[in-house]
Amino acid sequence: MSNINSIAQAAGLNPAAKFVKASDRSIVAACEATEAPRWNGFSASLTNASGADSFPITSFTWIYLRSAPSDSARAIALSNLLDWVYSDGQQFAMQEGYAELPAPLLAAVRKKAKDLQ
Repeated sequence: MSNINSIAQAAGLNPAAKFVKASDRSIVAACEATEAPRWNGFSASLTNASGADSFPITSFTWIYLRSAPSDSARAIALSNLLDWVYSDGQQFAMQEGYAELPAPLLAAVRKKAKDLQ
């Protein structure tokens, strides 16, 4: 992830006073430090997450949705899209340099997406 297109990067100083470079592992560490053990704080900020291995400058990619869709056909289509994004689509996100969501968080997000129907 951190060497996509051979772009040089600097390490960021995290709250544990450790310099950490962005990598799949350091981004997942920030996610785990913020989300575990409940895995339901979908609005949580990952910036400056605790933990010695956490990269300090990261965030989720956000999707804002209506909680009560007015068009059932659009709601079904959106549900199908989100099902793909959080299943088969994950491989494409990782190919593009995004860190994989930890399995417990991915399961919680998939459940939340299914509840939107």
